[in-house]
Formats: sequence, C-alpha cells, structure tokens
Amino acid sequence: MKAIHLIIIIALLLTASLCSAQESYEKTMSLIQGTWNLDSLYIGEQDLPEPLLRKLYEKTQETKKFTTYYFGEDGKYINATKTNTLEGSWKLSQTGDTLTLILPDKTIINKILHISEDSLAIEPQNKTKEVENGKIFMVKPTNLLIEP
Repeated sequence: MKAIHLIIIIALLLTASLCSAQESYEKTMSLIQGTWNLDSLYIGEQDLPEPLLRKLYEKTQETKKFTTYYFGEDGKYINATKTNTLEGSWKLSQTGDTLTLILPDKTIINKILHISEDSLAIEPQNKTKEVENGKIFMVKPTNLLIEP
C-alpha cells in the first residue's frame, strides 16, 4: 500500500515539474520575441593593449546606436547594423535556457544569462572560442512620448 502512495506522489511531482518547465519555456519564448537594441558587449578577459581597448570601446559605442536584433514568432532572426544585415533563424531549447541562432555560414549556441520584459543577456557558447567569455546585452527599444 505504501508503494502505491509513493508511486502516486512521484507521478504527481513529475507532472508538476513538467508543467513548470513548459510554463518557463513559453514565458521565455514570449519574452524573447520582438526587436531588441544592442546595449553593450563584453569581450571577455582579453590581454589587449590600452589603445586597442579604447578603440574597441569607442567602436562599440558607435555600433550600439545602429544594431538591432529581431526574433520573429515564426523563428526568423535578423541582425541589422549600419552597414550589414544578417538573416537566419532561431530556436529556444526545451529548457528555455539556450538560444540557438542558425545563420547561413554557422550556428551559434547562446546561454541565456538573463531575460525580462526589457532586457536580455546572452553568452555565446561556440566551440571555437572566438570570443572568450563574451556576452551580449540587449534592451527593448522604448518609444518615449513626451506630451506638452
């Protein structure tokens, strides 16, 4: 009799866990969809000379004004900058913690570090380690209306 109770309790816990994971997945899916602006980049602990670091910082400040990311409901992905537009597709892992970008020439797996209604932080997990400990921080565009 105790074994039946234990089986029922385990089944209920598994069901609750699966429902919670599905809710988390759906919430992350709805949060990520839409247009995001680049807020900042973290390149990682690179041993670069000070003048180059300063130049990279200035370039990032300029780039962020013109860089957007679009995650469509249909899985379409667009990364647009001042001079280039890159299109592909995106998908979210079933656990809701990994964002995969499928581009024409490569696939980039990103760990989702943070997501909310207005901010998203991801960390590329590519195997080539092109950007060691790199992170991308995005924000939702705001349309501030100032009324007289």
